[in-house]
Amino acid sequence: MASQTNDSPTPINVDFDNAVNIHAHAQYHVTREGLLLSDVQQLNQWTLNINAQSIDAQSALWIRFDLLNNANTNRLLTLIAGSVFVDEVDAFLLDEQGRIVQSARLQADDDVARHLSRKGFKMNLISRSESLYTVYIRVRDNSYSLLPLELWQTEKYTQESSVRLILLGAMAGGLSLLATYFLLTYILRNAPARFWFCVFATSAMTTMLSAEGILASLFMLPTKTAELTAISLIISLFASIKIARVVFYPISSVWLRLHYGLLLIPLVAVFTLSDNYQLLSLIGFSLIFLASKILATIVYRKTIDLRSALIYFLGWLTLGTLVSLELWRFFQGSAQLSMTTPYPFAVICLGVMFVAVSIISREQSSQAKRAYHQGEQIAQLQQYNDLFQHAAEGLYTALPNGDLVHVNPAICSLFGYKDNDSLISKMPNLSYFFADATEADLLLGELSIQQTVLGKEIKGKRVDGSEFWFSISCQLKTVNDEKLHFGSLFDITERRLHQINLHYLNTHDQLTGLFNRRYFLQLMNERIEKYDEKSTKFALLFLDVDQFKLINDTCGHSAGDIFIKELSHELFDVVSDKYPFARLSADQFGLLANFENSQELRQLANTLLAKMRKFEFKWDRHVFTQSMSVGIAPFDESIPSGEELLSYADTACLIAKEGGRDKIHIYSAEMGMHSSYKRDLYWVNELNTALKEDNLELFYQHYRPLNASDTKEYYEILVRLRTQDNDLVAPEFFMPSAEKAHVSNKIDKVVVESYFKWLNTHNEHIETLGKANINLSGMSLSDDDFRFFLLNAFEKYHIPFDKICFEITETMAIIRMKDAIEFMNEFKKLGCTFALDDFGSGFSSYSYLKHLPVDYLKIDGNFIRDILNDPIDLAMVTSIRDVADAMEIKTVAEFVETPEIMVQIGKLGVDFAQGFCIAQPVPLARYAPFSDTLIDNS
Repeated sequence: MASQTNDSPTPINVDFDNAVNIHAHAQYHVTREGLLLSDVQQLNQWTLNINAQSIDAQSALWIRFDLLNNANTNRLLTLIAGSVFVDEVDAFLLDEQGRIVQSARLQADDDVARHLSRKGFKMNLISRSESLYTVYIRVRDNSYSLLPLELWQTEKYTQESSVRLILLGAMAGGLSLLATYFLLTYILRNAPARFWFCVFATSAMTTMLSAEGILASLFMLPTKTAELTAISLIISLFASIKIARVVFYPISSVWLRLHYGLLLIPLVAVFTLSDNYQLLSLIGFSLIFLASKILATIVYRKTIDLRSALIYFLGWLTLGTLVSLELWRFFQGSAQLSMTTPYPFAVICLGVMFVAVSIISREQSSQAKRAYHQGEQIAQLQQYNDLFQHAAEGLYTALPNGDLVHVNPAICSLFGYKDNDSLISKMPNLSYFFADATEADLLLGELSIQQTVLGKEIKGKRVDGSEFWFSISCQLKTVNDEKLHFGSLFDITERRLHQINLHYLNTHDQLTGLFNRRYFLQLMNERIEKYDEKSTKFALLFLDVDQFKLINDTCGHSAGDIFIKELSHELFDVVSDKYPFARLSADQFGLLANFENSQELRQLANTLLAKMRKFEFKWDRHVFTQSMSVGIAPFDESIPSGEELLSYADTACLIAKEGGRDKIHIYSAEMGMHSSYKRDLYWVNELNTALKEDNLELFYQHYRPLNASDTKEYYEILVRLRTQDNDLVAPEFFMPSAEKAHVSNKIDKVVVESYFKWLNTHNEHIETLGKANINLSGMSLSDDDFRFFLLNAFEKYHIPFDKICFEITETMAIIRMKDAIEFMNEFKKLGCTFALDDFGSGFSSYSYLKHLPVDYLKIDGNFIRDILNDPIDLAMVTSIRDVADAMEIKTVAEFVETPEIMVQIGKLGVDFAQGFCIAQPVPLARYAPFSDTLIDNS
């Protein structure tokens, strides 16, 4: 006989009528999983009750109780474990000697223990007369520890089970017929509400069958009863959301999303909670869900007719009431036992039928609204399809790894394919678009991090192998829970080539293809900034063609251009790509070379001179053999900039020229002792200081019209240098040195910027201003940066173009004729005018005048000073006036120092007079109109 503790409960007398709750007569013990019955029989620490808890996977719950049969007849009993969610149950019937008389088992692979009953475990017991038995039950499950247990008289249990199965079958049959009817009518009418009701009714039926354990038995999954019940319930609730969407259309999308989201709760419970807790959570969730349905009916009742709303409300109220009662009975401990009453089945059928009737009531209007909505969707999809198919830009859809899904005709055309299928078959991945497949990997990597990539410029490859440039923009988006890569691209080949050409033109000389002066200086400055003790030594070689002007004067500028072009190719053969090589001006070149000792520099320079000596230039019947002078300036850390290094090399080159041309000279500090170069270096130093400390001062000098009543103001802007000794110096002293040091364009920028700024702050003078003349050096004419600076200055200070006249000396205009003509034409189109200064000083002035688009001739003052006494000067001025009139160019006489000279030039028909007789130079800061000047002089 099984051992008992002193506080053992009373045995169950088998002479009973109604079902007995075994927990009132049982003892409990939780042991490790592998303990055998013989071991359990020896345990002493049994308890009369156990708290509600979960049994972990490594433990087992043992329950024992005694059966006492005092009658003289045998009794047939049935032991019921009243939960269909339990996974494994073992039961043992022991006689008084502790021998196993009967046993039964319920587990996943045990067919014997499964029965078509709502009870999860059933065991038939034979209690013989006048006997005492002990029953041991072992439960292994991660379920709720208080497993409902009952003991029945077998005959009565059979009767009640039959009644319940009949009711269950009736409910299942009714719901099946209802679901079948709605499914068939759905097929005929294509009414979604009917389909979802079919799903709803079917899942409601399967939920009930699964809760009874029948569904799990049919599919031979007895341990998955809880999961099957939960899935059926979730499907029914999902279908109810779909039904609500049709019945209350249009319904709030927030409400729909909230309910779809709520469905995740039971799904999580199925896979995380134990079986009985699953049941509890499902019933509680269903109650909340049904309550929200009832609330939604009240909120959205105005969107449908009153009858449909009322019937729908009654349906969910009925089902909600049933769930509430089930939940209450669960907490009372009877939800899993002794339920033979017919009301659950009847209430479920009634509630489902109410929902069915509400769908039928609402169906006609729902179908009309659905048809309208579908029509709108079709039209919208067609619009998007038209946009995709007819877009000028290439559009595509791909997976995150770059595999193409769709492309539009624009992409097919861009890559040379006829249609979408042929392109994707040959180019299945985005990487095939790229000339370099690694670019695709970089793009996809950047896209995965940033989610969006805009305007990335890539080199692509067409089907014929030709390469082109395209701009691609793309982003990652999640569509229907799937991440997709959407992108667009378009051809930018023309723009890209234009950018490359612009960069080339910005850094290269157009005639020779060598680096231009500006870029060469930039390279020098960058190297100087990076220079340190470990850097390789370098030097600047300044190459100046001797007597280049002879070719221009003899054969013309076209011949000079061809000479420079051919010479640059000859010199480049020596230099190759080893060192930066640039054209610095019309006949000057620069070379930046590395060296270890000065002998290497001399050797390189001699090689260049030898190449020059062998070079012959033929033009018509002329053959030219020119020489070249080379100045070398090694860099040291005391040289602050490329401009200064260039000035040193230029100085060395000048000494080489003075030595007889075709020479080489290396710059050294002792060269500063040479008087002319000492003077140049002095002025360059003064200029650099003035540019840094803003010591260049502006003056102005009025000039006036002679033969017209013109009240406008005319004056020339002049510049003066304030030295470190506080002396004010005229430009004829420092400008030659500035031009040699190549800083004259910087002076021009300061003059323009300062005057424009002054005029902008004194804009009351603009209305009365006729012309303001500004002198430009030859270097500014060929400096692209100066042109950009000038355009920006006009825009920045809002200066009218037609108020400004730029003066260019005749000598510079002739030497840099091509640059001068380009400069003049560019700014004349904007409204500026140009004056040719010191006209008549050149030996062939008239021959060049017809090529220069000037508006004014400023007659050289040497012809004006003695015009009253020298008939040749008079004849020259008259000749200049006649040529100017023929070309419709106005004339300005310089150095008009007496009233008599002014009268004389007026008689000759000169248009303007400028000189001390008219007005003297005055600081711009003390500007006064010309009329005020006349009053002051009087």
